[in-house]
Amino acid sequence: MKKLRGGSLIAPPDFYRQVLKIAVPICLQQLLNQGAGFVDTLMVSYIGYVSAVTVASELNNLMFLLGFGINAGISVYASQFYGIRDWKNLRRAFGLFISLNLVAAVLFFTLAQLGNTRVLAFYSDDAVLVSQAWEYLSVCSISFFFMCITNAFTFVYRCIQKTVVPMAIGIGVNVLNAVLNYLLIFGKLGLPAMGIRGAAIATVIATAAGTVTHVVFAVVTRQPFLGKLREMLDWPSHFLQPVLRRMAPVLCNEILFGLGDTMYLKAYGLLGSAALESYKVAYSVGMIPYVITFGVGNACAFIIGERLGRKDLEGAKDTVRWLLPISVVAACVVSTAMVLLARPAVGLFQLSSPELLENTVLMTQLFSIRIATRLFNVIFLFTMRAGGDSVFLMFLDCGLVWSVGVPLAYAGVLLFGVESVVVLFLLVQVEQVVRMILAGLRVRSGAWLRNLTDEVEKKTV
Repeated sequence: MKKLRGGSLIAPPDFYRQVLKIAVPICLQQLLNQGAGFVDTLMVSYIGYVSAVTVASELNNLMFLLGFGINAGISVYASQFYGIRDWKNLRRAFGLFISLNLVAAVLFFTLAQLGNTRVLAFYSDDAVLVSQAWEYLSVCSISFFFMCITNAFTFVYRCIQKTVVPMAIGIGVNVLNAVLNYLLIFGKLGLPAMGIRGAAIATVIATAAGTVTHVVFAVVTRQPFLGKLREMLDWPSHFLQPVLRRMAPVLCNEILFGLGDTMYLKAYGLLGSAALESYKVAYSVGMIPYVITFGVGNACAFIIGERLGRKDLEGAKDTVRWLLPISVVAACVVSTAMVLLARPAVGLFQLSSPELLENTVLMTQLFSIRIATRLFNVIFLFTMRAGGDSVFLMFLDCGLVWSVGVPLAYAGVLLFGVESVVVLFLLVQVEQVVRMILAGLRVRSGAWLRNLTDEVEKKTV
């Protein structure tokens, strides 16, 4: 076992430039995504549908987590294929990206359409709320296909370190979505005011436009991951078996993690629709600075993946050590900003009562704890993912959700009689602290240092 030895915490200038090159476009893209979610929630707060969108969006969140499991599992190999410039296997990986993402889209679209209000009723026993949520989901579920294809393109661009491309397309998609939301929700420029249904239609149109743009751009610019259909769907057993074997724990992890998130939402729902509204608004605000974790985590994964692909184990260890000080600084800055900006940000929303406003402000400030711990966790978790340490990663992610987080949430509501969504949210954050300690110890052990390209047998045709 190769331990992560100590060394200088200061990296060469080239390292910081590489991190910025990867992280900044991802941060900007995620900022746009979270900003779009913020704007959507802000708009529907003025028509009283925040809780309904919260419930309706849960299937989309589950689909995203399943897609993340698929994409993260394949990315482990795709980034290493890129590291050694193995274009043949990179194209195979992209074909697998697209195919499995489409399977996820079909699965969740079918679940939404056949499940109808029965699925949504799991989260709330408020019949009016469930009916409003179905009005949104019945239309928005069409966008699942476009979202999944776009995610496949986004991940493969990250693997080849061209993160500017999905960022640029994301800008267009989110701007279009925000404009269409305004026009269709409130009925501007002579269009009918459709309310929550208009928000769903806007999402479908914007995501479809994004998918078309991705396909056209990739074809016109002849991206290296794009090949003939038979090249991308050529998955011999020596390629497919190791990829699926590594993917399986990641996929199971994301499914169980997503179900754990569902149980959290159910726990908040036990406190009433006002608690759901407070959580959704705090989440929309609190997740905006959370984008830093995505940028740092992805930079960590793809730099380490490339170095492991080249069998540069020392370089991979250096990457982890050099990113930790960045996380400390980012955690301090983000936490301070969250505390100071929570009240003016939450004040933009149309909330139903002064008490709800105060609870939401406090919960938004508490998101600083979640973000600070997550900044360290993403470095540890993405490091293990890049090295294919997926079994232990599964324990850290979904294992702690089900053994620590979910039991604490339901113990708080059902045993200790917690009635405040703020207190319940704070209680659940214990899970993040436990994860940070265990993940740090694992990364320090060096057990994640693996070159995975050797698992895929190289054959010439």
